[in-house]
Parts: sequence; structure tokens; C-alpha cells
Amino acid sequence: MTHALARCFLTALLALGSTGVVPMGMGTSQADEPGPSPGTPIPAPPQGPQPTLENRSLAPAIRRGPAVRHSENHSDTPHALLQQHLQTGDRILPADWEPHGHIHGRWSEQTLLRPGEMLLVYLEQPATAGSNFMVYRPGMLLTDPASGEVMGRLAHNLGRVQITGERQGEAWRARLMTMQDALQVGDLLLRDPDLLLDFQPHNRLPAPVSGRVLWLPDDMEMGGTYQVMVVGLGRRDQVSQGLSMTIQHQAAPGMDPVRGERVQDKAHPIGEATLFLIGEKASFALVGPTTHPVSRGDTLHSR
Repeated sequence: MTHALARCFLTALLALGSTGVVPMGMGTSQADEPGPSPGTPIPAPPQGPQPTLENRSLAPAIRRGPAVRHSENHSDTPHALLQQHLQTGDRILPADWEPHGHIHGRWSEQTLLRPGEMLLVYLEQPATAGSNFMVYRPGMLLTDPASGEVMGRLAHNLGRVQITGERQGEAWRARLMTMQDALQVGDLLLRDPDLLLDFQPHNRLPAPVSGRVLWLPDDMEMGGTYQVMVVGLGRRDQVSQGLSMTIQHQAAPGMDPVRGERVQDKAHPIGEATLFLIGEKASFALVGPTTHPVSRGDTLHSR
């Protein structure tokens, strides 16, 4: 009986297959796609250039490596920044400063001026062999943003020359020692002062003092940590190299949004700074840790 039923079932399947009908659940896992009906013409391929796939290389993957611990001699440390500015940075001169001389010409006509080459310089006063002079170009006037008082003038440090002791007429022969920027005939000379390159921060003052931020690098409106700025304090205020000061920001007056009352302007501390290059009325200072951007007009107060 069982064999008879099996033969009947196979016979029925064969009959269905011959008609092209597949019972439900007995076909393949994907439905057959309908093909063109008999007699339908096959479309011709499109004419003209066809789009192609481009093989574009991807950017290299960014992989995180181990943390790098910078040494204390790293060029971004406060001590290194101070040393760099003291040796190659700008200076502050009185507004009516008379230069000590100027570049008169070149000893020999070379196509490239580089350290070691000889220059001819004119000096207002005779100098001994081995005397060093800073080559500078006058910069902007420094004024107090509140009072308008002129506090000095920036002197852009271009390089240094050393007098050899030899003369050629009215000029002196000098060797170009360092060069931060392009030099030209007429650039001014400043006798190199004796600077204390290594000093310790301190709070020693005969009396409390305060001054304003006069200038920030590249004439920016705001500055931050480890940037150099010029402040309106100098030798006339009896400040000295290494003096630590507190920076205060003057908040602008406004309206209290809850009470609707006018709020008076109020100064609050935002960081600290250290004076490191002292002028007569203005000095360079290095900004320390801050909680708010430093702006021109902010005040510095002795501790």
C-alpha cells in the first residue's frame, strides 16, 4: 500500500513539472526573474562613452600611539619661551629714542647675506672691537588705552652685529652674527644691553603697582597662556625682572536679566603674568595660566 502511494505521488509531480507549474513550498529560495517573452527584440547597447569606476585611494588611518611626555627643555615651556625672546625678541624703547648707529652698506657685494658676512656700519660713538649691537627697525607706538599716554615704541629685532675694530672712512666693519629677518641699508643699531637671562619669579616691591595691557602679538585683540604681551609698567614704577602679577579683566556694564537692574562693571582675576624685559615706562610680560582670554586694556596688579 505504501509503495503504491509513493508511485502515485511521483507520477503527480512529474505531470506538474511538465506544465511549468511549481507547487508552493517546492521551488527555489528566490523567485525566478521574468525573462523576455518570445519575439521581443533585445535592446541595443547605449552609444557613446560610459561611466567608469574610479579606484580612489583612501587617506591613511589615524592610529593612537602612546602618550608623549615632553621634557623640561621643550621649546614650548615657559622658561624656553623667555630665553628665546630675551635673545631674539623685540625690545621696547622710549618714543624719542636716538639710535646708536645704522647699517651703512655691505663690505662686499654678495648675492646672499647670511651670518658671518661683513657689513659696514655707522656709529654715533666709537666702539671697541667685540662690541655687539642689535639691528632693529622701529615699530608701533605703545599707548595707554585709558589715558592715551605714549609709553614707548616697539623695536623689531632683526639680528645682531659685532664690531671688528676695523674702519673704512667714516664706517666701521662689523660681522653679522645672527639674523632673524631681512636687513637693509638704514636699519638702526642699539648697543646690546646686558640682560639677565636666568632669573626667579618674585613679589618684591616697595609699594603696590598696577598697569594695563598695551599690546598683544600680531596686534590681536585677545591673547592666552604662554603668550608675550606688553604692559604699562616700567623702571619708573620700580618694577624689576621676574615680578609676578595678577591679571584682572574688566567686565562690561550691563543689565541684570532677573532684577532688571543695571550691573556696574567689575574687575575679576583671570590669570597671572611675569615681567621679564623691563623698559622705562613699559615692559614685556609672559602670560601664565588663565581662565579667560587676555584683552588689551586688562589690568595687572602686584600681589
